[in-house]
Amino acid sequence: MQDQERRIGDEARRIMEAFPEVFGKPPWRIEETNLAWGFSCGKGWYPLIERLSADLTAIVQQDGLSRFQARQVKQKLGKLRFYSKGGNERTADHILQAELEAAGKCEHCGTQHGELKNLGGWLTTTCDDCAAILLKSRA
Repeated sequence: MQDQERRIGDEARRIMEAFPEVFGKPPWRIEETNLAWGFSCGKGWYPLIERLSADLTAIVQQDGLSRFQARQVKQKLGKLRFYSKGGNERTADHILQAELEAAGKCEHCGTQHGELKNLGGWLTTTCDDCAAILLKSRA
């Protein structure tokens, strides 16, 4: 495995490899895509990203979007951001719905209701339990 590919966690790699119509095929090189870093968000959102990827794959196939490509998946200012190119209104709608769903789900555990919190200057969507753990680990 190339050094660049080691930056991607196992779960993100599994999702990315399962949906080549969305993420392209490995290797994901830093010179070509921000996906070389995998997903820059908490694992609590991974099931949501996986579900979105399945929906996007179906749309890409149904609508013949041969140039669709996810460019980056990350948390920014406490919100899920899924950047892509080559999509259409259907892909944009699905991405928006996933981003809205993530706004109410804990980024870290994914099992509890999350809300946007400022943890010492760091914005994250988290539940109270995960917020307490995160604050403790930063102390």
